[in-house]
Amino acid sequence: ASDILVSICNAIGTPYVALAIIILTLIVFAADRFPIGAVAMASSILLGITGCMSMSKVYSGWASSLVIMVMGMMIVGHAMFKTGVVVLIGGAIKRFKLAQSERGMMIMIMLTAGVLSSVLSNTATVATFIPLVGAIAASSGGKLHNKFLLMPLGFAAGVGGTLTLVGSTAQPMVNTVLEQNGMGLLGMLDFLPAALPSFLIMVVWMSTIGYSIMQKTFNFEDVSLGSEDTAVFETFKPTVKTWISAGVMVFCVAGFISGLWNTAVIAIVGAAIVILTGCVDFKDAMVSGVEWNSIFIMAFAQGIAAGMNDSGAGEMVARFFVDLVGSSALLQLMSCILVVTILTNIMSNTAVAAMMTPIYLIICAELGVNYYPFCMAIAVASNLTTATPIGTTPVSMVLQGGYRFNDFVRVGLPLNILMMISLMIMCPILWPL
Repeated sequence: ASDILVSICNAIGTPYVALAIIILTLIVFAADRFPIGAVAMASSILLGITGCMSMSKVYSGWASSLVIMVMGMMIVGHAMFKTGVVVLIGGAIKRFKLAQSERGMMIMIMLTAGVLSSVLSNTATVATFIPLVGAIAASSGGKLHNKFLLMPLGFAAGVGGTLTLVGSTAQPMVNTVLEQNGMGLLGMLDFLPAALPSFLIMVVWMSTIGYSIMQKTFNFEDVSLGSEDTAVFETFKPTVKTWISAGVMVFCVAGFISGLWNTAVIAIVGAAIVILTGCVDFKDAMVSGVEWNSIFIMAFAQGIAAGMNDSGAGEMVARFFVDLVGSSALLQLMSCILVVTILTNIMSNTAVAAMMTPIYLIICAELGVNYYPFCMAIAVASNLTTATPIGTTPVSMVLQGGYRFNDFVRVGLPLNILMMISLMIMCPILWPL
């Protein structure tokens, strides 16, 4: 039966079959009716059984060093949350003078959440900060409002994930495709020069024009976030495990930057330390610490990328883009950023990175230009998700603030455009085409 199916697909044309599977995958991703990890798994299996790639590539992503690295850092990050490192940081925010006004508190929350999300799970960062924001707003005597603080929190966590290699799953996904093709990888802090301007634009926008838009249009009642759950932020006392967790994170980041060992080895050493020292229970780390949906999509999206390459679908799409946009490397880069930014606002950023990276590697080879700025653009643009609440989990999580879909469009769409333009300017300046 398998041979018959492959023969039928060959008769139709393997590139067309692969492209049809990938388009269907995009539609199901955007519909958000099923877990994206399960969709990626089904798509990878379909590409294998239809002969678009070898069956071994369906599951080859599980052997990727970058998947291991992400899993390890998820466990280390979970230990930081469990032992209260983030509680210490969050509690310190209230003591800053800048945080005494609503606008100042917004800036402090964005800066803190952005920095934390660059090395920790942005989802866990938002989950921890939501009750903190509720507690601060409840104790402010009406000076602070959740509805003006939660949206900036979600945006900061999402965009902050672009600042380092481990801040979001999109960056490791791009590296995985590069690794599959035997090409040089993106480094731990290589993203910072391109991503930091976008992050700073987000902070300035949300604390100025964005804040004014929110005040004018957020005419709904402020919500209560259950501030009674946040007494721990005032009473927490650090333990030895708190400092061990913090030290392990410093070790991992320093190891990534210095190139001490392979990134996967550094991450699993860090994970082993926090588990063996009791900073986090092994079962809890596996159940609550590892975001298996993200891991599944990282592993199986590699199969999707391989299917695009091996079937010829990637080359077919690449030639379409070349014919449509032309042979100008700068225009191709700008169109790449535009397409990725649009897609990542309606579907998983990891899936976007997995599908677009092989296409633009082929375009770069066809045009004879440097692939590095294109891969950097894909990695960063995959996280610029402020125009809708469905593009990334941290932004979706703050919907409990009472926001409507159009609230994100009003505040986040102009911001998304500004960040996109910034990336279009920075990439060709930083990395010559």
